[in-house]
Amino acid sequence: MACQILVLYYSRHGSTQRLARAIARGVESVDGCEAILRTVPELDTSREESGDINVSISELKACDGLAMGSPVWFGNMAAPLKHFWDQTTSLWLSGDLIDKQLAYLLLLHQCMVDKKVLQ
Repeated sequence: MACQILVLYYSRHGSTQRLARAIARGVESVDGCEAILRTVPELDTSREESGDINVSISELKACDGLAMGSPVWFGNMAAPLKHFWDQTTSLWLSGDLIDKQLAYLLLLHQCMVDKKVLQ
């Protein structure tokens, strides 16, 4: 039986998407492993979708492991990704996520602010 790794990401400008695709290629390079590349839907319906397939709760339940990527916004994962996780309570309560391996990828961009602006 093949090992299925869910590569789940949210990307607004494409950086996290490129990293997630590279990770999926790496997973696929391992014999017996299959990468399932998925994203989460935009919360703002006026924004364009990434073109990748949106994840389903059943895919999360069925996977053997998870690699999740998100930009960091104000110290938190992106809101669309958090919104998805907020819908997974039933999986946590039923124990369906126990023993799943997890890798978390964070993309953090440093913002430089002049000290004079803060004074």
